[in-house]
Amino acid sequence: MADHDDVNAPYANLTPAQRTRVIVRATGRMLLSIVAIVIMYIIVPPGDLVEGTPGLGMAIGIALVVGVIALQLMRTMRDPYPEVRAATSLMVLVTMLVAVFALTYASLCIANPGSFTEVLDKSDAIYFTVTTLSTTGFGDIAAVSPTARWVVTIQMLFDLVVLVGLARVFVLAAKTARARRSKGTPD
Repeated sequence: MADHDDVNAPYANLTPAQRTRVIVRATGRMLLSIVAIVIMYIIVPPGDLVEGTPGLGMAIGIALVVGVIALQLMRTMRDPYPEVRAATSLMVLVTMLVAVFALTYASLCIANPGSFTEVLDKSDAIYFTVTTLSTTGFGDIAAVSPTARWVVTIQMLFDLVVLVGLARVFVLAAKTARARRSKGTPD
């Protein structure tokens, strides 16, 4: 069995107690990150994004998401349990993506209340973003203006990248990190 201090032991070789500790720590990090994203979503007024246009806010948000993707990939490659890090990173990234697009939709409604079939507040914007992300699209809220439709199209494309592409990238990063450790190659 793996020693408690052996951070290079594969997750599968850990004792149940060690696995629990790894999962609890990773879940704690993930929840702290998600709480920070939610707090930022709550305190950033969408009206402030309109001053520079909603597109600028979305561009900044997407740049932040891309930066966090790069940071999380590096951390996954260096983490002693890259599989666990990859899974929690994906949850944080999806939360961040929802927050970025929800803020964009709420700011679009402030800039142009006719952008959607109804005016979206922050709660409605989260709902719309998640229904778009999940491809459910209940139809109760729809993008009407050309700008809103472009933003929704960008979100759908990003969602495809996140759901398919990033999941594969993080799984590959975790496998690569694990393979390097088993061969004794430094990260």
